[in-house]
Amino acid sequence: MCTVCSIVTWIVMVLAALAVVASLVGVYKAHFLAGGATFGTTNGSLALISLVATLAFLMKMMMYCPCRNGK
Repeated sequence: MCTVCSIVTWIVMVLAALAVVASLVGVYKAHFLAGGATFGTTNGSLALISLVATLAFLMKMMMYCPCRNGK
């Protein structure tokens, strides 16, 4: 049981890491337009919010240990 839980946890962590990379790309694309760096747009704000949310989820998953307490 612990092995299956560990595998699922690792898969979720890899997917969360990919989501963080996608959020970083979104932040870059939202802030660096053809005319140069822009700040204060709605797209830029939403990109930053999604980056923070995915980073928080990834950190939470990295702190989670499915096999603690001898389970």
